[in-house]
Amino acid sequence: MSRLSTGFAIAVLAVAPAAAVEHQKKPPAPQQRPVQSAPARTGAAPDLARPELPIPSFRDMMRITPHGVPSAPPEGVAEETAAPAEDPFDPNADVAFGAYQRGLYLRAYDEAKRRAEATPPDPAAMTLLGELYANGYGVSRAPETAVGWYARAAKAGDRQAMTALALARVEGFGGPKDEKAAAALFEQAGEKNEPEALYNLAVMKFERGGAPQQAVAARLMKRAAELGEAAAQYAYAVLLKDGRGVEKDPSASAEWMRRAAEQDDVAALVEYGIAVFQGAGVVKNEAEAARLFRRAADRGNAIGQNRLARLYAYGRGVERDPAKAAAWHALASRQGLQDPWLEGFVETLPPEEREAASRLVARWTEGFGPVARASESDAPPSTSPQPSAAAAPAASKP
Repeated sequence: MSRLSTGFAIAVLAVAPAAAVEHQKKPPAPQQRPVQSAPARTGAAPDLARPELPIPSFRDMMRITPHGVPSAPPEGVAEETAAPAEDPFDPNADVAFGAYQRGLYLRAYDEAKRRAEATPPDPAAMTLLGELYANGYGVSRAPETAVGWYARAAKAGDRQAMTALALARVEGFGGPKDEKAAAALFEQAGEKNEPEALYNLAVMKFERGGAPQQAVAARLMKRAAELGEAAAQYAYAVLLKDGRGVEKDPSASAEWMRRAAEQDDVAALVEYGIAVFQGAGVVKNEAEAARLFRRAADRGNAIGQNRLARLYAYGRGVERDPAKAAAWHALASRQGLQDPWLEGFVETLPPEEREAASRLVARWTEGFGPVARASESDAPPSTSPQPSAAAAPAASKP
């Protein structure tokens, strides 16, 4: 079973790959453009309109947290986070979680096991044990044991365990697949205001419930968005823009997209950047759009890199810089996002501009460069089959 950085990676229902951006409407590559002349500045830079972006899909958003306080678990088995250490003399400190968060998995296991076997047992500790066994952190990876701990914690009322167990039932991790049981668990966790459960339940209804369930799914997605889940905020923004399960509302869509972008949801950074560039449901601001594209580009998103390259080529929202345009285009191309127009633009550049672009690419991708630091979870989506008509909401084209 494939995984994300933590917990379960549920099968992606449908993802529009970064490489799937259509080119048929792009202008032909320039043939005899003077080397240093700027591209024509009539209208928007070509094809900055909505790209193909990931659509909502089942995803693992499990974040084991103490006392319901949001916090992300460590990215690597031996990696420590920037979170402060728990005070061992604080009676309210969650020592097991603190150790887990800092990558001290043996200590986290010992403390969680002690609390899980206490009288009365601690449901949160059971959930943490499930996460350790699910990922093989400090112990041998054991899906059935993980699911057993999730089930015990869920029975005791832990909403995160309900979500984890539901994800396991969808995937068939540690036991047989059972989507009916998964939906029931998502509903139980959703009643306890677990945003990840609400998000995944909404996706399940979109993908499996057909048109009659779209309004219900939209309401669930909105609840998850209101609880602060960035992926749900992005998804709900897409629903509002496309009018799926809700009335179309460009202004509200832009606002939810902004909230998701503020949490560095990469798809939202790109799409909100496009909305800001075009003034669609929000005040037009090309400089702000460029900053949003840069944040997505720094996180390794090919579409953000491509859009930023076009802005540098045109000098829209940024000072025109052919070398930076070529550099960002090169990074996007490495990920399979081809752009004939930019290819033609780069071909017109003199050797010194191309050499400068190569140096920029090396600086950005080596050592502590911004793209080198991009986490795997922020990378562009991988190629997946296109959704069916009843699948979750997709980002529409203009």
